[in-house]
Amino acid sequence: MLRKAWRGEERFWKVWWLLGVPIHVAWWFVYLDLWTSGVAPESFLLITVWFWPGMLGVFAVCAALYLLWCALAWRCSGNVDRRVWTLIARVLIGVGLGSFLTECTLILAAPFV
Repeated sequence: MLRKAWRGEERFWKVWWLLGVPIHVAWWFVYLDLWTSGVAPESFLLITVWFWPGMLGVFAVCAALYLLWCALAWRCSGNVDRRVWTLIARVLIGVGLGSFLTECTLILAAPFV
């Protein structure tokens, strides 16, 4: 599935639902756990990335997985029956990337501000 997705040949629904949704659900469970424990997720990410050894590497791996999924989803977004889904998917991917890059910038630039 990953090879076909990398070449842009996989059906879009498989990339979106079988790869993207589990990644996002796992991430939201982390956020919900932080919120219920009273820690703002952004503060937690900032603290862990900059003050826990090795967490910058974990952050980088998670970021790479998300960016890989975005690339796969973008490449396969044309493999749909109705072209409107291609447009919707690419807008959502773009919004997600914008949000991701904003968070990364805030987290990584915070110690220097």
